[in-house]
Amino acid sequence: MLEKASSGTHAHNTLSANQAFAQAEAALKERRVSEAIELYRIAEAGGFDGDSCSGARWVCHMLLGDFDSAWRESEKIDKHGRPDVNRFWDRKPLRGKRVLIRCLHGLGDTLQFVRYAPLLRKQVASLTIETQPVLKRLVQQSGLADHVITWGDPEPAWDQQIEILELPRIFRATLQTIPSPIPYLKGTPRQNIRSGQEKLRVGLVWASSRYNPSRCVPLAALSDMCRTPGVEFYSFQAGDNRQELTGVDLPIVDAFDRSGCIQAAADGLANMNLLITVDTMMAHLGGALGMPVWMLLPFQADWRWMLYRTDSPWYPTMRLYRQQGDGEWDVPISQMRTALQRLASGSDPAVSKAAAATASSSGSGPGSVQ
Repeated sequence: MLEKASSGTHAHNTLSANQAFAQAEAALKERRVSEAIELYRIAEAGGFDGDSCSGARWVCHMLLGDFDSAWRESEKIDKHGRPDVNRFWDRKPLRGKRVLIRCLHGLGDTLQFVRYAPLLRKQVASLTIETQPVLKRLVQQSGLADHVITWGDPEPAWDQQIEILELPRIFRATLQTIPSPIPYLKGTPRQNIRSGQEKLRVGLVWASSRYNPSRCVPLAALSDMCRTPGVEFYSFQAGDNRQELTGVDLPIVDAFDRSGCIQAAADGLANMNLLITVDTMMAHLGGALGMPVWMLLPFQADWRWMLYRTDSPWYPTMRLYRQQGDGEWDVPISQMRTALQRLASGSDPAVSKAAAATASSSGSGPGSVQ
């Protein structure tokens, strides 16, 4: 699917700043990203708030995989000098300092960008990570820092602090320089959910949080896939949607750990051959653990999944199955079901981890346009 043609620069230049910004937002929503960038430029030239335009263009550039241009937008915002509640780093050198990483955004953000901790640790005198309570044990066990604390714990002495979402920019990340050592988080298999070796074990999460209902699939829509011969499904679903298990007649084992500790989820996933998920937090967790992950993405997917790709440069063991339009789950679910049938019928479970990472319903290579 390609971007729609723009209506022409001349027509755009006749717009007021507010009109240009509104049309840019509409174009971005429809994933006409190049057109959106031009419209945000016109809006800013016409007097619309520069930070808002730069922030929106940042998203556009990241969707296109043009990280360098995104960082330049960040620098434009810096030059305006407005206070940024999400920025903790004072721009002074970190080398040789005692550094504290604060994780103040979502769980998925922490799981994705904590990969930078080992790189930073090599350059600083000591590294402390202050993470969310449910992630403390996992980050601690993975050995990524000298100290791991959570909110309310005493803080070791530090010279510089930084919010975890600032790390990619500090290292001027590009598609080619994303830290690639996988796994960087560690799970321990929980033997009590291990099944017979003759079947493929697949973890399943079909709904995300209430924050974004578009990242939810009715469990009933996955019923055909959940009956794939040679596959055992294990539910890692949390929240209210977990109740859907009682309303369907499907052979799914409930493997959710009520403790809410992400380490428990990681340990459970260590028993799986594959994770199928629509929830991005679990996708980040599976990808950081280095396990095969098949992810169902809504049409207006977040910037970190970019556009059109069937793979992710952040996680080499991940495959992406995308909606072609808002709310249209039938096609990606059908593609995934076909890929799972092929995997289950033609693979030895002993090698299924490697097979799952490369299985694709379309046969397209990584990074291809569909």
